[in-house]
This record gives sequence, C-alpha cells and structure tokens, in this order.
Amino acid sequence: MLRTFRTVLWALAIAAAIATAGAYLFRWYAAHREAEWALELDGRPAPAFALTDQTGRTVKLDDLTGHVTVVTFVYTSCPDTCPLTLRRLVAVRQRLPAELRDRVRIVAVTVDPERDTVARIGQYAVANGFQDVLFLTGDRRSLEPVWAGFAVAAERSGGTGNSYEVLHTAVTYVLDREGRLVFLVRDEALEPERFATLLERLLTS
Repeated sequence: MLRTFRTVLWALAIAAAIATAGAYLFRWYAAHREAEWALELDGRPAPAFALTDQTGRTVKLDDLTGHVTVVTFVYTSCPDTCPLTLRRLVAVRQRLPAELRDRVRIVAVTVDPERDTVARIGQYAVANGFQDVLFLTGDRRSLEPVWAGFAVAAERSGGTGNSYEVLHTAVTYVLDREGRLVFLVRDEALEPERFATLLERLLTS
C-alpha cells in the first residue's frame, strides 16, 4: 500500500513538473523502472521561496544563484528514507572534486513544519553529520506554496499528537546556476557516483 502511494506521488510530481504529456509518458515509465534514473526537465525557473535555515537565517532562492542546487524534501522524525536520502546526497558532494564542492548547495526542505523547528533541524544536522546540508523550515503557510511549486505532496499518517509519520513525494530536484529546474530524481534511484557525475557535468559546462 505504501509503495503504491509513493508511486502515485512520483507520478503526480512528474505530471506537475512536465507541461506536455504525450512524449513524456514513456520517459516517466522508463524512469520508474530505473532505465532513466534522472528525468531531464525543461529549465523553467524554480519556485521562489523565503524560508528559515538551522541558524535562524532567512534563505531565499535568489541567495543560491551561482551554485548548482540540489533540493530535496524530508522531515527529521522520518525513520528511514529521509536520512538515507540525506546520507546519499552528502556522499554525492564528497565525490565531487574538491575545487567543485563549494559550488554545490544541498537544500532540505521540511514537510513537517509543526515538529521541525529551527532548533530541531539544527540539532538534527549536527547529530547526524549533515552540517553541509542547508535545512529549511517555516510555518505551514510559508511551506505549502513551496511544496506545491515543486509538486510535492505531504500527508500525515497514523499516530496521535506528535507521534505520526508524513507520507510525502520522495523526489530530489537539481537546479542550475541560474535557478532553473534541470533534473528530477526519484530518491530511491539516487546513487551517489552517477549523481556526482551529473553535477560535475553541470558545474563544468
């Protein structure tokens, strides 16, 4: 059931990210089978945002101009897929040549604003060795347009009070140095070595 839900969320992300359907349906099918692990997008501007990082600083999309930016969606109470995705992204950055690493930004936007306070995301980053990741949070009113702009769905599942999971679209976007959407990757297909090769190509082109 959970796998089916994640498949639906991936399909919705593709549908929202791609304006034309016909030619891309086959590409979605191929990507879902991992024949095409990174779906090339059309280079439209990424959705603007103004959120708060783990130090309490306001971060806007424009602040990332000039860097290749990797944007993923996570929450700190996630038991499995989110920390795995983050570990893989940190590994991607480490695989880049040393002179290129500072030109890449890894951004993790929360899908759980009620629990992911500034203090919480700061503690999580340090405790898990994710200091190179820019965690972003905000109130739900600030985050919902960001999720919608990146075609990310998020839904609470089970539990009561603060004991719940968040089912969400598990995808990662790559933005070029001008802040344009250039690739969409399924988190479960994210493999550090080939992802690092893709980023190096963008950085040196």
